[in-house]
Amino acid sequence: MKIGTAVIGCGSFARAIHLPNIRRNNAYALRAVMDTNAELAQHTATEFNALYGTSNYADVLDDSEVTLVVICTPHDSHARLSLQAVEARKHVLVEKPMALTLSDAQTLVRAVKRAGVILSVGFNRRYAPLMRKAKELVSERKGPMIINYRIVDEIWQHPWALDPKVGGGRILSESVHIFDLCTYLIGCEPVRIYADGGALTHPDIPDTQDNAVMLLRYDDGSIVSITHGDLGSAAYPKERAEMFIGRKTLVVDNYQHLEGAGFEEQIDTSLDTAEKGFAEELEELANAINGTPSGHLANHIDGARATLCAVKAIEAIRSGCVQAIDLPSLL
Repeated sequence: MKIGTAVIGCGSFARAIHLPNIRRNNAYALRAVMDTNAELAQHTATEFNALYGTSNYADVLDDSEVTLVVICTPHDSHARLSLQAVEARKHVLVEKPMALTLSDAQTLVRAVKRAGVILSVGFNRRYAPLMRKAKELVSERKGPMIINYRIVDEIWQHPWALDPKVGGGRILSESVHIFDLCTYLIGCEPVRIYADGGALTHPDIPDTQDNAVMLLRYDDGSIVSITHGDLGSAAYPKERAEMFIGRKTLVVDNYQHLEGAGFEEQIDTSLDTAEKGFAEELEELANAINGTPSGHLANHIDGARATLCAVKAIEAIRSGCVQAIDLPSLL
């Protein structure tokens, strides 16, 4: 039986990514789309052949044929909408961040445990083909590893994402992707973080963070350095991950090229375009809902951890002090 799906939020991301991928994936049946803009909801329902469009979230929550709710709304609504869906016994795919605050993250974690449903967070990078290959290559390491990760993004023209209350700023909005990815690759828990940064390109939003350098330590001794912001040229490839494992090195360049050194096999793979794992994310989620999980799905614990890392990075920037990361206290 196909997974009855409702997409909440009909903005550009949903229409460009999730809705086309749901339409292409035979595991899903798009039942509904919802947006506070009723006209947009109806237009999107027609465009993607949903059974109905609505501006009332209760219509989706009350629909017994909806098994999965996909949340693609502004960040400050993620936790609230996810909680309502979980309490209605729906599975959830919520775009990052899962929550903007630790209290909201904790509430969601506990609600998911009570309801016994799946809540997955849209950390698509861990499903990217080249990152999955990198995960295989580092999984048998004998000692700590070091990851250098860099994102040079465009200067965002949608200031809501940099608003600390609505979007959370760049660290909560997007660095959570990298906290999750690096933790997935390392396979251990982060224990402390230091960061410096601030509003380097948006002086009109002085309490945001648009650029930062962050350093994490993991409980196995691994170290991650993340440079994330919009300083630099947008013409340069956006993302690059360098991994150092013993006498081996792996580089993933913009999710399009994987190169390795020091391995017995030759590692040099190029893709025609950058592949960031959006389609694979839906495959993993469908498998989990249908009872055949792979163990790779980003769940509510991963979402809580990423929010915790982001909150502590912001605290480190503001205080100038290293911050402990204590995930068990949040669960």
